[in-house]
Amino acid sequence: MKTPSNLSFYSILSIIFLSLINVSYSQEEKLVKSYTDYHKTAREIVYLHLNKSTYIKGEDIGFTAYVLDKRNKKPSIYTSNLYVIIEDSNNTIVKQKLVRVNEGVASNIFEVDSSFSSGTYSIKAYTNWMLNFNEKNYYSESIQIIDLEKQAKENTTLAENDIDAQFLPESGHLLSDVSNVIGVTLKDQYGYGIPNAKGTVIDNNKNTITTFATNQFGIGNFQLTPTTTNTYTVKLNAEGKAYETSLNQEIEKKGIIISLNKLKDKIYISLATNNETLNTIKNQRYTLMIHNGNSYNLMDVYFTDNTVITKVLDKNNTSPGINIVTLLNAEDKPIAERLFFNHSGIKIIEPSTVTTSKTTDSIAFNLKFNSLNPNLKNSFSISVLPQDTKSYNKENNIISSTYLEPYVKGIIEQPKYYFTNTDLKKEYELDNLLITQGWSSYNWDDIFKGAPSLSYEFEQGITVKTNTAFNSNAQLMYSVNNEGFMIAEANPKDSYYWIYGLYPEDNTTINMSEVTEAKGLKPASVYLQFFPKAIPQLTNNINDLIYSEKIQELKRTNYSKNNFFKNTQNLQESDTVNVVSSPILEKRFKQHELSTDRFGRVTVVDEQDETNLIRLTDYIDQRIKSERIRTQNSNDSSLKIGRFQINYFLDDVLLTDPTILEGLFLSDIESIEFNRFGVGDGYRSPNGFVKIYTKKFPSYGYDKKTTKAYEFPLTFSADKKFYIPKYKLYQNDFFKNYGVIDWKTNLTANKNGIITFKIAKPKVPISLYIEGIANDGSLVSEDKKISLD
Repeated sequence: MKTPSNLSFYSILSIIFLSLINVSYSQEEKLVKSYTDYHKTAREIVYLHLNKSTYIKGEDIGFTAYVLDKRNKKPSIYTSNLYVIIEDSNNTIVKQKLVRVNEGVASNIFEVDSSFSSGTYSIKAYTNWMLNFNEKNYYSESIQIIDLEKQAKENTTLAENDIDAQFLPESGHLLSDVSNVIGVTLKDQYGYGIPNAKGTVIDNNKNTITTFATNQFGIGNFQLTPTTTNTYTVKLNAEGKAYETSLNQEIEKKGIIISLNKLKDKIYISLATNNETLNTIKNQRYTLMIHNGNSYNLMDVYFTDNTVITKVLDKNNTSPGINIVTLLNAEDKPIAERLFFNHSGIKIIEPSTVTTSKTTDSIAFNLKFNSLNPNLKNSFSISVLPQDTKSYNKENNIISSTYLEPYVKGIIEQPKYYFTNTDLKKEYELDNLLITQGWSSYNWDDIFKGAPSLSYEFEQGITVKTNTAFNSNAQLMYSVNNEGFMIAEANPKDSYYWIYGLYPEDNTTINMSEVTEAKGLKPASVYLQFFPKAIPQLTNNINDLIYSEKIQELKRTNYSKNNFFKNTQNLQESDTVNVVSSPILEKRFKQHELSTDRFGRVTVVDEQDETNLIRLTDYIDQRIKSERIRTQNSNDSSLKIGRFQINYFLDDVLLTDPTILEGLFLSDIESIEFNRFGVGDGYRSPNGFVKIYTKKFPSYGYDKKTTKAYEFPLTFSADKKFYIPKYKLYQNDFFKNYGVIDWKTNLTANKNGIITFKIAKPKVPISLYIEGIANDGSLVSEDKKISLD
């Protein structure tokens, strides 16, 4: 190809340079689009505050769930269904339940019954929406169960060869001829860190290169400048025993590593390479991305004559919590990653002050939170245990579960340690931990695919799908939890009814009735589908999720719902009256009986009424005229919406739309009260009211002649009272170590920022384990020792 003679050499260089810039911008736009598409979908995270971590068989496991928006750490408004399961050491589900979340909070209990034996169990909590993502947004914590009758003693002696030693380069690569920081993790055969171990790194010439020590969680680090011509051995001394292992890391000849250091308010990110690599990457574009799933910052990086490039960040300009530093090459392939934690900007509610007042048998607490905004909704849970307890050894708190665990890939031992009385030492130890974590929980292969496939929906109650096999002019009514009947409305373009937002509890059924023109109210024989119909299974591999019933897309339209039919306890079965008399006399006796404690005129519907006037509305219109109850316009139907001044009640439920009564027949009605002046109904019925009572239902539910019950395959667990065990002795070591004093949930601060609660007067000093949230994303996690002297 010939170059036009009128283009100079510098013009050609400019064209090439501009082309490279355009390619660079195009690649950067692709990276940004993939990243933003992947993260624009909202995520949820969940934390369980457990009343203890070690339980005696026969106790209750009390828990409060806090479901938060991952981005802003505020209570989630999207989900009301939370699944909580307990698994044994073989990952077999022992207990499971569906609990209802209200404004991000839910509380419930598990009974430690015969399903349990002594051992370690895992309690997990997750929403259906979490199953769309590969990050660990769900909650998981170990608990211990002790069966006093069959106590199994575990042998925790460290076996000779049962030590797991891992040596992890700072950004995932061990590069030759460059100073590398290598993280160390030492774990025993049970997965717990080996504390206070000593290590020595030796080369193949038996020279000691460096030494290191581990902290209480078996974590440490050392610096090493490796060469490809050398091999390295690590000698360990752990719990008085000597071990020897290889470094077990490939030493790479070429590459780039990330090194990070913090100094006051500055964060120094160094990109280091060796001379052999520098010769091949000069002037190539690399991208340094600092991100956390919510925000990101991009910087182009070019190696020229130096093997080290350092970028300085202001800590205040990075996101609160985890920040992920990713280095991508010119093809936008991630080649190294490092995590760091920014404690600034995390909303932690300041420690509380506690005042108490005592009576003979109880003690009242006032907890004052100085930095809590009482104008925002808040919720707290408090476990009250003996001060010497050995049963509260939770690995997590609400801060670690919110800001740390969802962003790391590996398992962290005692993550709450780093967020309890945090100081510079713990900040250093947390950074040391993050060196050993390697890549974050975000998978770049997933990110480059863009927006994730959303197979699992936000769930708000139970959805019921039912066919419309009956006459199109008929209406379908349903009732749940023995509450009011509702009308189900079908989409005209759909052949199904969709019923949303049901919250059946325990063994509740859904009662279905059909309102027809010819036969009035009758049982509805329909085919029902329930979503969800079973608890979705969360496997150990987050990529292998099983859901018993997936619903890809519900046709959600704005259906109206009218609560108008209620089985009220005010309607009681009358005693049987054995009287041989005329129907007129029977009717009078019944009217007299039903008129007791009522101010209006009560009339009982009899067979003659049913024969003369089939429809309820015709009967009401006729009676209103005779009772002289006024309507706004005497020429209008008294039931016309917007044209009546009378209040109508059906089984003591005020009807917002009385035209619904047009679907009922007199054969369904027992009695009607007509009250001209609204006496007995306060200010609601100044122009009078009509109260209609349907025929008596059996005690178990609704009349089988007019309704049909269907069982829910999955229901919500009803709130249950937490059981506080009774003890023979309250001063012995067993009670002090494992006893329960109280468990408080759903506590709310008043306008002065004070939480008030009362417990039975304890016989030993106590500790309060407090967790909670406020609607601005503020968190509280605090342990307080209380002396009762």
